[in-house]
Amino acid sequence: MGKILTDVKLTAYDSLKDYREHRITSSQIRQIELANVIVDSGASMMCLSKDLIDQLGLERLKMTKVNTAEGIVERGIYGPVVYEIQGRVARGDVLELSHPKIKALVGQIPLEQLDFLINPAANRLITNPEHEGELILDQLIISDTLKFEVMQ
Repeated sequence: MGKILTDVKLTAYDSLKDYREHRITSSQIRQIELANVIVDSGASMMCLSKDLIDQLGLERLKMTKVNTAEGIVERGIYGPVVYEIQGRVARGDVLELSHPKIKALVGQIPLEQLDFLINPAANRLITNPEHEGELILDQLIISDTLKFEVMQ
C-alpha cells in the first residue's frame, strides 16, 4: 500500500457556533484547509500539530497516553473541531501530534464517522461501496430477545 493523501478542512466548533449565533462574522471563523494530509490507518484519531491546534484556538480537553513508534507518551486531546473530507462533515476531537515533519494525520475514527474506506490498489479514499455513495453509519442495537449471562 502506498501513501494515501486527502484534503481536509478543519473548523473550530466554538467559532462556528458563535457565527451561527451572530456573535462573530464569517471572516472570524477559525478554520484552516490542509492539502495532502496523510491517511494513517494505524492512527486512531484526527491528529494535528500543536501549531495547527493553536491556530484553530482549540481547548485542551484532557491528557491521554498514546502508543507511538517511540513508545507510550502523554499527549493532549483538543476540541471540538468540525472536519470536512470530500464534502462529508463530522465533529470530533483531535489528538496532539508531535512529529517534526508531519502537521496532520487522518485516523480511523474520522474515516468511520465519514464512511470512508482505504482503497490500497488505487492509493486513495473511497466511499463505502456497500452504501452506494451515501453516508450510512453503523449502530449496534441489542435485541430484547438476547440473553446475556455473567460468567462466574
